[in-house]
Amino acid sequence: MTFEVQEARVLTSDGKIVVKGVTLSLSKPGIYAVMGPNGAGKSSLVNAIMGHQQYKLEGRVLLEGEDITKLPTHERARRGITLATQMPLEVEGVRVAELLSRIIKRFRGVENTSEALSIARELVRLVGLSDNILSRYFMVGMSGGERKRLELVRVLAQKPKVALLDEPDSGVDVESMPLVAKAIERLRDEGAIVLLITHQPRLFKYIEPNYVYVMYDGRIVAHGGLELVQLIEEKGYTWIAHHNGGR
Repeated sequence: MTFEVQEARVLTSDGKIVVKGVTLSLSKPGIYAVMGPNGAGKSSLVNAIMGHQQYKLEGRVLLEGEDITKLPTHERARRGITLATQMPLEVEGVRVAELLSRIIKRFRGVENTSEALSIARELVRLVGLSDNILSRYFMVGMSGGERKRLELVRVLAQKPKVALLDEPDSGVDVESMPLVAKAIERLRDEGAIVLLITHQPRLFKYIEPNYVYVMYDGRIVAHGGLELVQLIEEKGYTWIAHHNGGR
């Protein structure tokens, strides 16, 4: 499986360029971190890849060799891409069990509702949530940590080829961090390419990325292994950007 982003430029609805020619070529399942300070363009990049209407994407996005750049969001999802957002929307009137079972049936090819619910319970428990959450309305009245973990369950339910995770660790307490890491590892183990957006190094105490990209002012300014995370902790993003010729 291959997933490529070629010379991506992302513009906001008011014409501001927030991503300035980013290229990524990912050829096997794994965890690929895109790190950078707030405002670097990380979230804009993954939202544009998913086809968010707030952004205009110039360049190309290819999944298994197919150019999906012009496809609507639902068609990208059908082909196996999904996005875990920073602030998942509340869905009043739709219970978690109902939503997850529908997703599992659609994307995992499960026909039996009982089997779908069994998978949903297993995924909920994986991230340390109680079975009781299945009877609640999706995201309604939930804490920030519950929302983050349930959003990862929703992504896992889809069993995606490419999982775009937009800061799944933000607002998550220390006790929940290993559970978030476990969910990300499960995505990788099920064969997904995981593009993990974060600005904090703390998640990598629990999980090791295959590769790390550093994004600064809309550009990739450094890339490498886990040693980059340590360098970020020691020197910060501005030092890395200047040291590597960024602005």
